[in-house]
Amino acid sequence: MKRILAAALAFANAVFAGDWDIHDISVNVRLYKDGSAVVKEIWDLTAESGTEVYVPRENLGGSEISDLSVMDEEGVPFKFEEEWDVDWSFKHKAGMCGFNRTSSGVELCWGLGSYGHHQYTVQYLMTNAVRSLNYYDYLHLQLVNDEMDFPPAHVKVSIEAVDSPLDTSW
Repeated sequence: MKRILAAALAFANAVFAGDWDIHDISVNVRLYKDGSAVVKEIWDLTAESGTEVYVPRENLGGSEISDLSVMDEEGVPFKFEEEWDVDWSFKHKAGMCGFNRTSSGVELCWGLGSYGHHQYTVQYLMTNAVRSLNYYDYLHLQLVNDEMDFPPAHVKVSIEAVDSPLDTSW
């Protein structure tokens, strides 16, 4: 991987239905020499309705998302389901996560399990997150949308390169 010129982050729409309060979203992106990224998101929220959280990842170009894992605030891992069904019941979605594939990309989904305050740790692999130009590599990811139905009170994003320096100068 060449030097990374700029890490451009825009924000991916998380969609919710009902009464929600998203206290914090913390995102850590680890970049690897092969251009892949491991993204770890911590969602601290209070939900009083709905059955799931789903986070669209759209317009992926040549990138693919895999290896989704979710765990709750007690460190309990969720069971992964490759083909998520948005019509499953609240009870069926509890303790489960998966992908809902759409014509625009993929939605990262996980069941609430119960209403109230929760902290979910979500992690996934994204291939081809870093793209190459003639002189630089670049990163352009959309992580959290400023037009969310229930915008977060705080967002923190950190980016680190494994075995390569980051150059954010223009």
